[in-house]
Amino acid sequence: MKKVLDGGGVLRIAPAIVRLSITLETVASLQYVSLKNVVLVALLTVGLPFAGARDKAANDPVFGEIEGIVKSLSEITGLNQKHPVPYGRMTKKQLRQFLNKRIKKTLRPEEIRADEISLKMFGLVPQDFDLKKSTLDLLTEQAAAFYDYDEKKLFLLADSSFSAETTTLAHELSHALADQYFNLENFMEETPSNDDENLAHTAVVEGQASWLMIAYELKRGGQKPIPTEEMLRSVADSGETSMADFPVLKTSPLYIQQSLLFPYAQGTLFFEAVHRKLGNAAFGAVFTDPPTGSAQIIHPEKYFTHEKPAVPALPKLATEGKELTDGSMGEFDHQMLLQQYLGATKALELAPHLRGGQFRIDTRGRDGRFRLLYAAEWNSPQSAMEYFEAYRKILKAKWQHCDVSVEKPNLFAGTGDNGSFVVRLSGNVVSSVEGLKDAAEWQRLQSGGGG
Repeated sequence: MKKVLDGGGVLRIAPAIVRLSITLETVASLQYVSLKNVVLVALLTVGLPFAGARDKAANDPVFGEIEGIVKSLSEITGLNQKHPVPYGRMTKKQLRQFLNKRIKKTLRPEEIRADEISLKMFGLVPQDFDLKKSTLDLLTEQAAAFYDYDEKKLFLLADSSFSAETTTLAHELSHALADQYFNLENFMEETPSNDDENLAHTAVVEGQASWLMIAYELKRGGQKPIPTEEMLRSVADSGETSMADFPVLKTSPLYIQQSLLFPYAQGTLFFEAVHRKLGNAAFGAVFTDPPTGSAQIIHPEKYFTHEKPAVPALPKLATEGKELTDGSMGEFDHQMLLQQYLGATKALELAPHLRGGQFRIDTRGRDGRFRLLYAAEWNSPQSAMEYFEAYRKILKAKWQHCDVSVEKPNLFAGTGDNGSFVVRLSGNVVSSVEGLKDAAEWQRLQSGGGG
């Protein structure tokens, strides 16, 4: 979906909203995996500039480890550092102040509003959800360190242990090394027409850094710097297992939680699959030939076969409105939508059959009513029919009231909290229009016009 805050599908959740690479404290503090004599910890980091922090960091012992960490990372990847990376520290309070400034600098209020409305229209967050505040709260809670690919600076948050910070530095320095060769600022540039691709690029950046962080710890412990499947799976699962220790993350809506965790968890497993197939060529390939959507991250075999997402046409309305926002919806988005309303089993069973999705939200009339136009293409008529049935249940569940007037094998129509709706099944495509006020338009769509 349209991302105005990075890290997720429907909108740019968390990292991208502030234009930095984030490593989660969740993944950090919760998962200390014992690898014989090696302590492994995965961390989520956020990149932001902080003037004046460099002076205080000059005599900080953890920063004395940078040269050795960079040397190890270069030996693992074959990429030599081109120049030293500026570094510093900041407190949580300072972090929140700069996050707030970065949001103001990066996004206009109407962009945040558009993303918030998108989430609410799909029923992914409550109607009283405050996206900006939630993003600030989450990042303030979760940030352990950060590499800012706009400013080319690295920072650690205060009050972490020396051993944990050394591991965190390996993650952040992995970002810095990749940036010197592949320009993360350009690589992470938001593509308005393809939000799902933006999510995939975030997963590349965070997944590679997480993989390298584990490899570094193994090398430091005298072992071969090739993570085992068990280690990778443990790190990928760590965000879920440690969520209880982080109240903001724990109480966030499912979509917000998973938007933040996905690039680290799935991105790490994705990079492992590419590295297993390509060897050290993977360190460049994921940037020069990047995945095109979340499906390729979740299913690396689709990346290797270059299976691109479909772009289904949206329903056509006789009366066009003023566009508020639009974007793509990939497998991640549909998995979250299905999981929220129908459970994880149904989500994991059906979402992989998606070929691609699109949506648009517009307004029409003096009352400023929002209309949601949505289409999802599936890989067979059978999977489309299953999703049509699932989406009917989602609509009934996401609204406080759903008055159904038509319920047929290929047509579902009635009125919901935001006005009239029409959902159609046509071959491999499920499409819907929600929030209609025009009775004539509603009737036309039911009769097949503009479907």
